[in-house]
Formats: sequence, C-alpha cells, structure tokens
Amino acid sequence: MSRKLESNCVSCQLPCLGRSCPYYEVEVVNCDVCGEEAEYEIDGEDYCKDCAEKYLKECFDDLSIREKADCLDICLSDI
Repeated sequence: MSRKLESNCVSCQLPCLGRSCPYYEVEVVNCDVCGEEAEYEIDGEDYCKDCAEKYLKECFDDLSIREKADCLDICLSDI
C-alpha cells in the first residue's frame, strides 16, 4: 500500500493554524502498480482507475463462461 502524509497547504494568506489546519497533513494514496493517484482499493491494494479496470478485466477473463454469466446474473444453459 502506497500511502503517505503530505502537507497540502493552500497558501490561504491567513495566520498558520499548524496541525489544527485540515490541510496541514493529508493522506495521499498512490496506485501500487503505476504510482498515479489511487481511487480504489481492491483486496488490500490501491489502484488508479486504469489499473483497477485492467486488474478486474484480467480477473474476469480468467473466469469460465458459466462463472461470467453468474457474475452478470445472466441465465445460461447448455444446448
């Protein structure tokens, strides 16, 4: 998991509030695959949109036709 605390100061021109300012320390989460800003957590790993989509597609492609139909709630029967 690629999470760290960073200062996110917005230079508001007001006297600094230090640690009481909501922007003093902000958790930044980066994708564990490519390092871009993460939007999703899947099975304990952080993913950006593109990497999450790629990972889920790979998982879906590994399923059998019957398992894919079950995931999509599609009625599938043998002919």
